[in-house]
Amino acid sequence: MNLRHHAVAATALTAALTLSACGGGSSADDGGGGDAAAAGAETISITDAQGRSVDVPVDPETVVVTDWSVIRTLGDLGIEVDAAPTANIDLPDDLAAYVDGDIPTVGTLQEPDYEAINELEPDLIIIAGRSGNPEILAEMEKISPVVLDMSVRYEEPSGQLTVTEERVVQLGSIFAKETEAQEQMDEIMAQVEEVGTAAAETGDTALFVQVSGGTASAYGPGSRFGIVYDAFGYADTGAPVDEEGSHGQEISQEFFTEFDPDVLLVLDRAAAIGADEAPALEVLNNDLVNTTSAATNDKIHVVDGFSWYIANASPSSLRQMIADIEATL
Repeated sequence: MNLRHHAVAATALTAALTLSACGGGSSADDGGGGDAAAAGAETISITDAQGRSVDVPVDPETVVVTDWSVIRTLGDLGIEVDAAPTANIDLPDDLAAYVDGDIPTVGTLQEPDYEAINELEPDLIIIAGRSGNPEILAEMEKISPVVLDMSVRYEEPSGQLTVTEERVVQLGSIFAKETEAQEQMDEIMAQVEEVGTAAAETGDTALFVQVSGGTASAYGPGSRFGIVYDAFGYADTGAPVDEEGSHGQEISQEFFTEFDPDVLLVLDRAAAIGADEAPALEVLNNDLVNTTSAATNDKIHVVDGFSWYIANASPSSLRQMIADIEATL
């Protein structure tokens, strides 16, 4: 499986990242592009998830972000934003700065607090994911002309890593850290390929399930968690799972024995969103699930909910996803 698509990505980014240089233009030393050009630019043109070309100030002073994938990506690049969503969940250690109350909160992931954002007079507003839609964009544009939708959207699971890489590098370019962003993604893509090859060589089948409200829902190759099969190399069980919708297809306990996965990857949605429900493994602890090959071979693994469900489009999250797959090999 070949995930080395950087020539294609570089072509797309060349079109998306057009620099508007200060006064004398780009120097001969920087070749007219890359970090040196970005550092010497007044603005950089970014094509966002809604197809808009937005002139963004390089290294903006006050930055408001309504999405944890974007915040985590910027944190991976050493950048702390000036306002974030309310954290009603347990954040990973690398985002501890957003828990102590020193950084203003501006609403939830789905419902930004426009008044609070307006009071901050941001130089840049970034929406994405659950807040990345035309309605929220329209409200944000009333506050600032510089609004970006950095959502990672793709028609097929095979596009997830490609679009994620593009967004990470775009975010890096805004803060003159394009090279560092690309280096991180190069390393991650190599790790994905390595782990994916190892998983494929086992010949094992995998089933990805989400447990929520005491029930289990399955996801197949064409679903939001299709990366398990497309990039991480596991074979699917052949189960007829509906690919439509974001919450999977609700399944019975008999489903597990009928399609008998070698590996069972479990997302505890309640834990990921901070809901008070029975733990996923408790829900799945029954005679039917316990007879599967996954249970017999001790290959039932609860994945990191924040990385897979809340913020799946950042370098740190991708590294955790790789670690989750490695844990099943």
